[in-house]
Amino acid sequence: MQRLLAAALLSLASTVANAQIPDDWQTAAQVVIDDLERGTPDAARPWSQERREGWALARAWRQHNNGNTEIILAEFFTFTLLCRESGCTGNMVAGKSYAARAAEVKALIARHGGSYGLEKAIHSWLSALDDPSGAAARNAAMWSKDPDVAAADFATGNIYALDWILAQTEPGQPAQAAAFARLALFVQGRAWFGPRCLDISRVATVIGTPPRVGDCR
Repeated sequence: MQRLLAAALLSLASTVANAQIPDDWQTAAQVVIDDLERGTPDAARPWSQERREGWALARAWRQHNNGNTEIILAEFFTFTLLCRESGCTGNMVAGKSYAARAAEVKALIARHGGSYGLEKAIHSWLSALDDPSGAAARNAAMWSKDPDVAAADFATGNIYALDWILAQTEPGQPAQAAAFARLALFVQGRAWFGPRCLDISRVATVIGTPPRVGDCR
């Protein structure tokens, strides 16, 4: 399933070179993020420009990193969520410019000998976190089964590294585990949140079907 998700997201990239956000991507982003916000104070907050800002920031990120704007769904979801959570005026990513964050990502991947080495380090970190819900250890075990999902592609490798950088800024290990799960979900397609495992692997890949968040099977 995870390999299918990665292939689907990469195939969708060829359709997004133009400036317009695909309608199904916009709808899917709101459906997924609304589900993540369920039961939190953010659930009552109306949507504004987050998707448009997230689209622009994702394209700026991709242009900076490899010279094109053919973003994948994981990039769009990631930057839309970040714009919603902390704002992204001036193309800021959690308080720093996207160029500064890109430099951090590049250095982090290099320190670990590439995206595969980084992914291994991330999952080792995640499995060791003190997370009373148990979700961190379950996610580490689930995501370690197929390293290609996060590490084989340049775009997903960069996003996964950014996810780790941002998650580690949260106060306390349970908060770090939860933050990483929220962001890594967009790359991995499945993630545990407490006792529930969310599956977004088909959220924007079934033509003519409204996007929905499922439970892992």
